[in-house]
Amino acid sequence: MQYRAGEQAVEIRYATAASSFGIILVARTARGISAVILSDSESEAAACLVEEFPKAALKPIQSFEIEQELESIENFLSGRRTDLNLPLDVRATDFQRKVWSLLQTIPYGETVSYTQLAELLGQPTAARAVARACATNPAALVIPCHRVVRGDGAASGYKWGLKRKEKLLQMESSRHRAR
Repeated sequence: MQYRAGEQAVEIRYATAASSFGIILVARTARGISAVILSDSESEAAACLVEEFPKAALKPIQSFEIEQELESIENFLSGRRTDLNLPLDVRATDFQRKVWSLLQTIPYGETVSYTQLAELLGQPTAARAVARACATNPAALVIPCHRVVRGDGAASGYKWGLKRKEKLLQMESSRHRAR
């Protein structure tokens, strides 16, 4: 990825939309989604994007230019869709990439603990590193780090707010049981 090492400006285009989970900001390069941000305001979401990609050329666009991605995410949040198989272009270390790939295999409506995820990686003592990889996930929902919980099953830590995580887990669980 061009922007991985902070190289000179790759263009990242982004748009926002309102949802029942707050403002959604979707950002993408020519290759795929580089960020999905959940926020309380457009300005807060834009500030998160700048923090994530300080050297990128960030270009706001009209939502219709990223309509397919926004529609997929809105359908996911409304329960009309249970997966978000969208093309990604995210910065990641090898470890983050392994964790994020595993996260994408957790079925809708189910959860795993940080320890279980570490064990699935073949690194049973890496639960804290797994938690850190989840905390640095730039693509909320597409990489479903909200499906990782504490060992006792309680929701904890979520980059986009614990209340959002709890609401997402509750939504997925209730829709999963209804199927």
